Amino acid sequence: MKSQKKKLVKTVKNTSILDTNTGGIVRALVHRQFESLQWSVPPGEDKTPPPYLIAKAFTSKSMSFGFLDVSPFSTKEAQYSPIYNLHFAVIKGIVDVTIHETKFTFKKGDSFIVPVGAPYSVKNCSSARALLSFSTFKEPFYPQQIVG
Repeated sequence: MKSQKKKLVKTVKNTSILDTNTGGIVRALVHRQFESLQWSVPPGEDKTPPPYLIAKAFTSKSMSFGFLDVSPFSTKEAQYSPIYNLHFAVIKGIVDVTIHETKFTFKKGDSFIVPVGAPYSVKNCSSARALLSFSTFKEPFYPQQIVG
């Protein structure tokens, strides 16, 4: 019988990068392993397993990146972001997504954007977990978001 070794998670704390404003070298966190992410359960959920989990890998004032893990045949309920545009990419699974009043079906490799203020929901359509990456950003994306 093979012995099972516990997988070590190594997070690189700081990496030297070029500061393009000063020309000097600064240190920044540029890498975080998937296994090191802190996954959170939706508020008020006591089901096991919960319908979905969210992990933010990196966050700043104007954007963030992370993952959405949706349990089999479960739904991330409708909500909207009053501040951020959202970009999702399906890494694993098949999901039904409703953006405002339009329903889409996305599979591995597909991506979609949810504009600021548009309600959206994500439903996993299979017996396996669905995994999506997401990013949030404040910058205007659509012409109607640009104030003239």
